[in-house]
Amino acid sequence: MTTPAPPVTLISPRRRLIVLAVICGVFAVMGVVTVALSPETTLNLIVGVGAFGFFGVGGGIAFVSQWRRSTILRADDDGIRVTGIGWAPWDDIDRIGSTSSMLGIRLRRYDTLLKGAPGVHTPTTLRATRAASGGWDLTWTSDLLDRTPQQAASDLLARRP
Repeated sequence: MTTPAPPVTLISPRRRLIVLAVICGVFAVMGVVTVALSPETTLNLIVGVGAFGFFGVGGGIAFVSQWRRSTILRADDDGIRVTGIGWAPWDDIDRIGSTSSMLGIRLRRYDTLLKGAPGVHTPTTLRATRAASGGWDLTWTSDLLDRTPQQAASDLLARRP
């Protein structure tokens, strides 16, 4: 019995997200320090609590939610699951390829993919993307990928049954 190949998962780079978390952390600490230095001054209290609430609490919630949503797509035995859009079985995928700056997927049929997120995309919007991108229905630029577009396309093609 053969072991199934592990799924291929593409995630967005988390470097910028970590930098944002550090900046939010610095501002939240500055808010706490502002309150600690002069808790009796109304303006310091308002600014300090506001900074801690906005950057500490709000930044923390944003960080966690963005970290969890950083998966772009996942390819397994059944097909490709595109985060926020839906699932496309391998039979619906015509081509996977790349340019120097973009990963692209061309579909044969849109039905199964569009069932996953009605209203987000339509056949018309996917055809418009195809016309604008040189033949790809779904595209991701290199700055959205955790690897080069060429490596991502190669990994997805290697995963295809």
